Amino acid sequence: KNGLSTQIAHAAGLRAHELHTLQRLEERKPSKRPALDTKFSGRDGAVYTVKGKGGLKREVRIPSELASRLEERRLDTPQTVTDRGIRYESRYDIAGGQQWSNSFSAAAKRSLGWSEGAHGVRHSYAQERMTELQNQGLSYELALETVSQEMGHLRREITEVYLR
Repeated sequence: KNGLSTQIAHAAGLRAHELHTLQRLEERKPSKRPALDTKFSGRDGAVYTVKGKGGLKREVRIPSELASRLEERRLDTPQTVTDRGIRYESRYDIAGGQQWSNSFSAAAKRSLGWSEGAHGVRHSYAQERMTELQNQGLSYELALETVSQEMGHLRREITEVYLR
């Protein structure tokens, strides 16, 4: 469960709690927000939505191979998960939230001797995606705006913190 959650979080730039909120696009539409044509440029895969900070519902892309593995873990009936005092309705039997975050940190400490925490996976997404988009020929500014939209940030300045 934890390994699949880590792979999905990295591939889609998810926060720990967002793993609990994954839904197919046909089950929940994203919030209405303007989007660039470059959003998810060069990324194929299945489209899901997650519910992030402030209740923003955003579209995410999960590579087909990971989406297939995720669908194998789909629950017949959604289950209520409480994480950090917040209730989520989870449709998949995968790890998420504080439990996943703690497991990630413990595994990193065992393997590497240190950990920056599971949120570092989201930082990796931002950094790798910026490189990917710039290699496609996008300017820094356009790549930054694109990654910002993909991550659900309302301001590009927030995304820049992830690029340090």
